[in-house]
Amino acid sequence: MSRPFPDPIMAIPHRRDVPFARLTTLGVGGCCRWLFEPVSEGQVQAFVRACASAGLPWRTLGGGSNLVVLGDVDTPVLRLRLPQEPRRNGLELSAPASYGHMRLSAAAAELGLAGLEYASGIPGTVGGAMHMNAGAHGRELVDVLARYRFLSAAGELVEKAPEPGEFRYRWSVLGQGRVALGLTVRLAEGDPERIRAQVAEYRVRRGTSQPLGKRNAGCIFKNPPGQSAGRLIDQAGLKGLRVGDAEVSPAHGNFLVNHGQATAAQFAELMAAVQARVLAVHGIALEPEVEIWAAPEPIVR
Repeated sequence: MSRPFPDPIMAIPHRRDVPFARLTTLGVGGCCRWLFEPVSEGQVQAFVRACASAGLPWRTLGGGSNLVVLGDVDTPVLRLRLPQEPRRNGLELSAPASYGHMRLSAAAAELGLAGLEYASGIPGTVGGAMHMNAGAHGRELVDVLARYRFLSAAGELVEKAPEPGEFRYRWSVLGQGRVALGLTVRLAEGDPERIRAQVAEYRVRRGTSQPLGKRNAGCIFKNPPGQSAGRLIDQAGLKGLRVGDAEVSPAHGNFLVNHGQATAAQFAELMAAVQARVLAVHGIALEPEVEIWAAPEPIVR
């Protein structure tokens, strides 16, 4: 994008032409032409308000762990760099959206607060976890979410308790032009040693069942009701299916891995092949769990 952005946007720390291979865990994609990295909530608000006033589309990037980028992105990309650390108040723990999801789980364990053990193997940021209502081992973020802070699409600050319908399986109301700023979770007193042991157990399970040695974006497809996407893919004989350097992981069918030189086009082709085969074999249409940025259409969330 050649035209300058409004002054309030250009005043925010930013970088030009950053490869998405460096911004995502999958390691593919085109170029992020404009990456804005605010270090305060005030800067985030200035960005959103300026974009809204100018009618300028934009995108939000978290830890890049649940994202497949299929081309260059010319619209501004917002990635929060809020410096705050988690804060405890009794049984509640608060953290900014840019804080690591697994780091928050570890912090809770060290404080003897139980309830975030499930998050010990889920990468990305707290904001990303809010956006997709992240979960594992039968638990998800909304189970412990007491309050959350966000900016509306117009840049207005809102802090509220979650209401029915705002967080569902791998979906939240934050995907509708809002920007997550932070959250407060309500946990329970526990034995730090036992909590750390549970965290360690979950990490071992993840290490033995998921392809941690290869770049990936986490689970690619949502589990259909009453089904496991990974099991459906396995039963369709798709483990090991490969397009260039993109492969359906032999360790876990719901993970697509990058062997080093995979391209976005190869991942798009592989995802489509998996969906077509599962539909043909099982009659089930798999829905992506990952967010897909498909250039050139702008995505505002």
